[in-house]
Amino acid sequence: MTKFLTFDCYGTLLREEGTYAEIVRAALQLGVDAKLARQRFITYQGDRNNMHPYLDYDLLTRNNLLHLDEQFGLQHGFERYYPEVLMAHRALTPFPEVIATLKTLRERGYHLIMMSNSSWDIIPANADSLQVPFDIWTAEDVHAYKPDHTFFDAVGKHYGFTPENHWHIAQGYASDIIPADQLGWRSIWVNRENAKPTAAARPTHMVTTLDSVLQWLP
Repeated sequence: MTKFLTFDCYGTLLREEGTYAEIVRAALQLGVDAKLARQRFITYQGDRNNMHPYLDYDLLTRNNLLHLDEQFGLQHGFERYYPEVLMAHRALTPFPEVIATLKTLRERGYHLIMMSNSSWDIIPANADSLQVPFDIWTAEDVHAYKPDHTFFDAVGKHYGFTPENHWHIAQGYASDIIPADQLGWRSIWVNRENAKPTAAARPTHMVTTLDSVLQWLP
């Protein structure tokens, strides 16, 4: 029996701080509150209302920068940093334990699949940084962002997931753990910041670093 593992990418495997650092750098250059700009960027990027109807991740990011300009009363201020922000996103690096853990899971015979709210002009560089083979599915492939069940259903149907052959591993509670619970997927919440659940959904297991998943994945 093939054993499948699906992963969220950002926050689970890769640190997102590189992207946010670029927003801070831009804010300092523009002379506006860098902490507030960083928080507003994160909030906008995570708001599913900004993703409907579907648009590619790069356009979502550009809209986010335009929104920052509006918030701070700027004319094409943050927007000028669009190329640098995308380059920073492509250059994200893994958390310290990630590569060794993924290599161990490959050695144990697991088929690794990435499910990312990203697009194909960004994700190949992100995947290369992980140093192990992945099947990759993006929001661009299915024209839907997690937590939309369309994304999960497309991947699950393609591979024939069952409760016996599959686990979903993710940092995003709202984007991944809630829909996994709704669909009956076994899940492991990589809760790096010890966040509190905001709904009734519960993962099968919870860890604070990716290497801790190995105890349940022989």
